Amino acid sequence: MPVAKSDKQAEKLIRDVGHFLALGVDPAKYIADLFDVLPVLVSVMDEQGKVIVASPQHLRLSGVPSSLKSINTVAELFPAYVAERFDLPLPQAIIKRSIDRWDLSVQHKDGEVYVYDIMHRVVEQKGSDKKLILTVGVDVTSRRRADEQAINEHKSQLSYMSFHDPLTGLANRSLFYDRMHKSLSRAKRSKSNIALMLIDLDRFKNINDSLGHDAGDFFLKHIAQRLADNLRDTDTVARLGGDEFVVVLENIVQAQDIENIASKLLDSLAAPLEIQNHEIACTASIGVSLFPKDGDSIDQLLKHADLAMLRAKTLGNNRAQFYAKAMTDNAVNYLLLENDLRKAIEADDLTLHYQPQVNLRTGKISGVEALVRWQHKDRGMISPGEFIPLAEETGLIEPLGAWVLHHACERFQAWLIQGINFGRIAVNLSPRQFRQDNFERSVVHTLFETRLPPEYLELEITESSAMENAAETVEVLNCLAEAGLSLAIDDFGTGYSSLAYLKRFPINKLKIDRSFINDIDSNDADAAIAKSIIDLAHNMSLRVVAEGVERSSQSRWLIDRSCDEVQGFYYARPMPEEDLMALIEDDKRAIKRDSGIRLLLSQQ
Repeated sequence: MPVAKSDKQAEKLIRDVGHFLALGVDPAKYIADLFDVLPVLVSVMDEQGKVIVASPQHLRLSGVPSSLKSINTVAELFPAYVAERFDLPLPQAIIKRSIDRWDLSVQHKDGEVYVYDIMHRVVEQKGSDKKLILTVGVDVTSRRRADEQAINEHKSQLSYMSFHDPLTGLANRSLFYDRMHKSLSRAKRSKSNIALMLIDLDRFKNINDSLGHDAGDFFLKHIAQRLADNLRDTDTVARLGGDEFVVVLENIVQAQDIENIASKLLDSLAAPLEIQNHEIACTASIGVSLFPKDGDSIDQLLKHADLAMLRAKTLGNNRAQFYAKAMTDNAVNYLLLENDLRKAIEADDLTLHYQPQVNLRTGKISGVEALVRWQHKDRGMISPGEFIPLAEETGLIEPLGAWVLHHACERFQAWLIQGINFGRIAVNLSPRQFRQDNFERSVVHTLFETRLPPEYLELEITESSAMENAAETVEVLNCLAEAGLSLAIDDFGTGYSSLAYLKRFPINKLKIDRSFINDIDSNDADAAIAKSIIDLAHNMSLRVVAEGVERSSQSRWLIDRSCDEVQGFYYARPMPEEDLMALIEDDKRAIKRDSGIRLLLSQQ
């Protein structure tokens, strides 16, 4: 019979031995002969606990002489603590309470503790009404130790995963808070300073969008390694999530030390990294708050470091910025303005201004662009340069964009009913608005609600938005074109368009960015770019519009280069509806030709 080395073998062993005992085999002779040399615990006792036979291994572990005659009771086979484990004596516990399995730990003479898996079986012998209790035990020490080691390793792994970022291996938010609590306690006792640096990568989203998330993860792991390599072992560096990291510096003596560390980190992070055969560089913006100067709690320090980091981004990225109290004041104003803008959208408390677009060949208005304006009840007219970025950052740009689209279509349809036709109305789309799910359906729904024929609506999407996910852009634009809308690429020349995709876009018009128009009459490079865009558009059978025309010399240059349309202060500023209506009174859509073409506005 094989030596039992596993649970299944032990179970088979007790089943087989029990079978022979049930047939009436003499247990004393059977056990003694079979298990004389096998390292297995085997014993047989009667119902009173008197031991009939025990294997040599069992006797050695029990510490009794290897003589069957010297064994009287079960207590001699098992240490005293076995009896304490059960409410009843062991034989009765086995018979009455069906206790058939337990672990026995035994300390050998060498000091090692071994574990045996003990199994019992009650056997009724053939031809007798007496019951025998068969005990089999196998050494499971190695397996128990392996199980314990695996459990401990698993616990250790779970503990590590609970406090470390799975991607970078850096401390996670939980471990950061734990260490920061301890750092603050030490700093308060020693009256020392702590610097908290919040680090956010600049334009990291472009890496994910252009090369994929695997490339983004690869980049983040290397960024994490660079941070760790440039800090002391006593410093804490953690990943809070996404592309945001935090560094805790203890025992800071002077601000110059922080500036030196920040400069070192910025230089390291900005170094190019090769990904998918591309050299990719991504700068970072760092916000710094100090304990106790800028706060005495973790949340305060994080909040102030975040405000400083946002200020660094506003100043142009790739820099470190210390927190100042004025930032909190600005943040409060920002929050109040956000709340007011939300209420203004909900209460329909906004208005539209309209800027004409002029056909350079005919001198007539060929369209108007709808531009949102906000007359604040307390602060007066708020510049779009102030509230549009706020809307984009807070997500209010989506309801704001929907408001502009609906009211622009509604007003143009009202003009058509009055017999007034400016050709079309253009609405500029924000990147976030354009990327909304089912955006094209919402546009068609707006046209249906306002009853505006689609040919009178022109949607403008910036070049950078169009190229963000060019394949998806093609699908959305195709749906809009099939619905009958006119489509224009705004700010053309600034977004690095792929001509391969540009020719797939079902667009009708390119709008030259105003940055190329500003010095078009004096800067050869700007003039060359503008001329190239005009030629490109015409070669692709597209119309081209120049934005930001403010001088007659710019207008004349564009006329000479066959630009189709213009838009800018030289012709007309954005104006409320009543001023726009004045342009058509007494046929005031007439134009004059001098050094250029210009609208005769009613107020001139």
